[in-house]
Amino acid sequence: MKSQRTTSGGFTATLLSPDAPDESIAVTSPIRALIFDLDGTLVDTIGGIAKAINCALVRHSLAPLTISEIADRVGEGGTALVEYALKKARREVDSERAAQLQESYFQAYLSAPIHETRVFPGVIPMLEYAKARDLDLAICTNKAGVLAKAVLDGLDLTRYFRFLVYGDSLPHRKPHPGPIEWIVGRLGLPPDACVMIGDTENDVCAARNSGVRSVFVSFGYSRLESLSSQPDWVINDFDRLEPILRNFGHRQSNSCSADRDAILEQRGSCYGSTGSA
Repeated sequence: MKSQRTTSGGFTATLLSPDAPDESIAVTSPIRALIFDLDGTLVDTIGGIAKAINCALVRHSLAPLTISEIADRVGEGGTALVEYALKKARREVDSERAAQLQESYFQAYLSAPIHETRVFPGVIPMLEYAKARDLDLAICTNKAGVLAKAVLDGLDLTRYFRFLVYGDSLPHRKPHPGPIEWIVGRLGLPPDACVMIGDTENDVCAARNSGVRSVFVSFGYSRLESLSSQPDWVINDFDRLEPILRNFGHRQSNSCSADRDAILEQRGSCYGSTGSA
């Protein structure tokens, strides 16, 4: 069976079958490292985030957010949730008010960091498989370090990763290439030997901006058709990642092969300010 192609949002995505990819997929460097987003990719955190942010909002006499409103902004970080809530309530978004609300959110979250939180099916076997292949694993999330650490430690996931980059670790966050470039540089690998795996536009755009390959997980918090940037692969569960790793070095032959400057010129709108969750 060859790869299944689906057209959505103006581009064609490839869902790899367990068999070899088809002839239209070119060969580049072998995959040697996997970089993962956290929320909506490795872990379903939407219930815990919703409880924490809404607890903080109610404490500040603000209307709670719906699950849909939260899911649409999880990839942008907790600051984005706070600012959206203030704008929705027609309150001025000044730094002091936003900081107070975010502090309440952090306190609520840290009181129960893995409340209504679960590792997505297939994650642990996939991580074990990747480690058995001697792949380097890293986390690149826009979530604030204190929150991300609490989730990773609470779910016993920290031990799998060589590097962990949080939303407040570096001057820039996804979709800026800085966090991924930092990881790639520490690994000492060429960018196209690395794959960014995530569920949002920020993840795909950050991959594009830094020259690494990308996998979009369709079971996360964003829809494939909402993406303006094309991922190299789309998977609907982590069992589908194994064929990509097994068939090392295969990717779609399209604008992904363009040089980095051309990508940055084409995807200039990928850059934007994102807050840490």
